[in-house]
Amino acid sequence: MRAWIGALTLVAASSVLAACTSTADEPAPAPTSPAPTAEASTTLAAEGIDWPRAGSPLPVAEPPAAPDGFGAALVSRMADVLTTWAGATTVDPDVWHVETPVDAVADALPPAVGAALTRQTADAVSPGLAVANVFGDDVEVIGEPAVTTAWRVTIKDDDAGQQYVVVQLQTRAAYEVRLGDDGPTRVVGVLRVHGLSAYPGTEDDFGVTTGWQEFGAGDCALAVDDALVPDNDLDKAAADLATFVDVGDQPDVRMPALDDEEKVDDAYRDRCRDGTT
Repeated sequence: MRAWIGALTLVAASSVLAACTSTADEPAPAPTSPAPTAEASTTLAAEGIDWPRAGSPLPVAEPPAAPDGFGAALVSRMADVLTTWAGATTVDPDVWHVETPVDAVADALPPAVGAALTRQTADAVSPGLAVANVFGDDVEVIGEPAVTTAWRVTIKDDDAGQQYVVVQLQTRAAYEVRLGDDGPTRVVGVLRVHGLSAYPGTEDDFGVTTGWQEFGAGDCALAVDDALVPDNDLDKAAADLATFVDVGDQPDVRMPALDDEEKVDDAYRDRCRDGTT
C-alpha cells in the first residue's frame, strides 16, 4: 500500500503547503510494469467485499452532532461540503479518467474550499491522486464501487490557545476494474480522508485536510503515472486488500500506519524511475 497525506490547514485563509513536492525538468517517466495475465483475475466478492454499491450522490453515514461550543448550523454546513467533496473524489465516473482531477473536484466545492484544495495539492508528486481516485487510461471501472464511510469530529487548540473544530469524512471505496478490453478483472481499494476545520462563527472559509491510501494498486504507477493501476502480484494485492477491508468494516475513521518508504514522495518516485524500488 502507498499513501499521500496533505498538510492540515488550520482555518481561515491560511496558506497551505502539501506534504510532497515536485521539481521542474523531470526525466521522462519509466515504463510501468506489464499488465497481469488474463487468468490472474479476482472480484470484489472473491476479496470478501460485500459493502453497498454507491453511485452519485454518495450515500454517507449519519453526520455527527456539533460538539460543545460550536453551532449545529456550522457543523451541518461542513458536513454538507464534505459529502459533496467525497462524492466527487470517489463515485463520480467523470472524475475517474478526467485530465485535470483538481479542476473537476474544485468545481464541485465552494470557491474558498476549492481554492484551498488546489493550492494544497499543486506540488504533490501525484497531483491527480492527491485530489481524487483516478485510474490509468487502460483501466475500466466495472459497475459502481463498493463504499463505506465514517465521520470523525475533534476539537483542537491553535498556537494561541483558541479552539477550532475539525470534521472529517472518510471514504473506503473498493473498485472492481478490468485492464484493457479483454484483460483480467482486479480489485483496487482506496481510503480517502476529506476534512474541514473552522473556528466558531466561520461561514465558509474552512481549513482543508486531505490524504489517501491505496490497496491493490501497482506502487510505481502511483508515482510515475499518477493513476491507479492494479498490481501485478495478486497475492500481495490480496494481503493489502485484507487490511483495507478491515478498516472499511469499522465505524470510525482509521488510517493504517505506514513506514516512510511507503509514502508517495520525491524519493519514492525517483526510485521508481531508477528501477531501485
